[in-house]
Amino acid sequence: MAEDTKKSEKKATKRVNKLTNGRIKKEIEFLQPMFAGIDDEDKKNLVNSLIEEAAFLKVACFQAKEELKKEGLTTETVNASQKFVKAHPSATIYEKYSRQYTAIIHTLIEYLPPKEKKNISRLAALRNG
Repeated sequence: MAEDTKKSEKKATKRVNKLTNGRIKKEIEFLQPMFAGIDDEDKKNLVNSLIEEAAFLKVACFQAKEELKKEGLTTETVNASQKFVKAHPSATIYEKYSRQYTAIIHTLIEYLPPKEKKNISRLAALRNG
């Protein structure tokens, strides 16, 4: 009888929190060098706040995606005697956050400073085609 109770009990899956300050900081450190050429202090403050928001959203999307891979796109909900299948909560979070992340990245792209063109010798230009 002890075996029957072990089989009927579901193991509670422990969720690993990937939404940590370390991951967010790492993403911020990845994005900030791209905007180092901005001279205007107001623009720089705006871009830094957008970078922080984008970093948070990217890490949150990463965690939601990992949960979706692990647990699937749908979940079964029991309400009294009714059972029904609905979208996993992480799917909703992923959709919402990925849209926000995309909008912020498009805004950040507009603030990218122009890249300095490298002087290429005529011979190198001919060689490269």
